Amino acid sequence: MWDHSQTPRVLQAVTATFTQAREGSLLAASVERLGTRAMSVVRASYCFRWLTAEPDPEGTVVDLRKTRTAGPLIGLLEMVVAPVERVWADSPLPSVTATVGAAVSHSRTGRILSALSEPPANDTTEETE
Repeated sequence: MWDHSQTPRVLQAVTATFTQAREGSLLAASVERLGTRAMSVVRASYCFRWLTAEPDPEGTVVDLRKTRTAGPLIGLLEMVVAPVERVWADSPLPSVTATVGAAVSHSRTGRILSALSEPPANDTTEETE
């Protein structure tokens, strides 16, 4: 039934039109620049470096769920995330986002974003005098 439907052709035409519009879009370029700038600001922040640093093997482990400041927030997040995750898994959105993600990853914008999100090359060469 799907093969005889016009829906696949319509979806392909919409996807092609969307791709063409996005490739020459100033808005898409602006969003890319904004995303790149935001990523560089976040990665340069002290908080990001602190959160992603290797833990000290001799450090003390604190269960934040038992603290008065972070505990209620963590409890609230745990109450909200589980139902949202169940609704997400039962909805058609994961397959839609996977399809859109696959289409975007093969586009020029997707390749640019992928290249921008790669970590910088580890340059270990040192200048010698």
